[in-house]
Amino acid sequence: MKFIELVVTVILKKDIYFADSGYVIGKNINKLMLLDKDLRELHVKKQYKNYVFNSFYPLEKDKLYKKGKAYVFKIRGLDDEFMKKVHKYLKVLDSDDFDVISAAFEEIEQGNIRELYTLTPVIITIDDRPWLQNNDLHLFIDRLESNLEKKYKSFFNESIDIKGKLIENIRFKNKVPMSFNYKNVKLLGNKISIDVKENIEAQKTAFLALAVGIGEKNSAVGAGFCNRK
Repeated sequence: MKFIELVVTVILKKDIYFADSGYVIGKNINKLMLLDKDLRELHVKKQYKNYVFNSFYPLEKDKLYKKGKAYVFKIRGLDDEFMKKVHKYLKVLDSDDFDVISAAFEEIEQGNIRELYTLTPVIITIDDRPWLQNNDLHLFIDRLESNLEKKYKSFFNESIDIKGKLIENIRFKNKVPMSFNYKNVKLLGNKISIDVKENIEAQKTAFLALAVGIGEKNSAVGAGFCNRK
């Protein structure tokens, strides 16, 4: 298994508040998808999207990304052709928010994963409400695992059972919920770190989480973007 990673360098055309950055990047990826027939058809399909992105870097202490300054963000995806087209259309994207300066293309091969940690908060909803740390942890883990199982089946047309097989330990990195602004709604999530078990199913789904994100709203606001150790 492998995924493609694009490292995108941009110069902002306007100030962008950090809680808005996921929506801003997501809407620009959606905009470039309208430039291609196949990408446009994928965009409107009601299915798991096979990509995820993170937010602008470096972070700003005052939580405001600055007009005229250069920042980097990453887009990851499983499908070679999809990611090649995203790479192509980034170069001609006419964005109101930023100018794309460069986009580096790299293939990332599967390797052993001891720990997954999120760079952007994970969103899990229960009955249309955000899961919070004072809620049932077992329910959070169950939804996290179920989400990855569904993504795996959607992308590979093959079922996988990871209940009790994936997570050795889980830690929360924030004391209060973190938020994304999305279409006049505040989406709440948490940054987490997961110690990954050594079995085959755990390693496959941990790598999938790296490729397409963990939890919900990965392609909408870049939630659940992971790195590994």
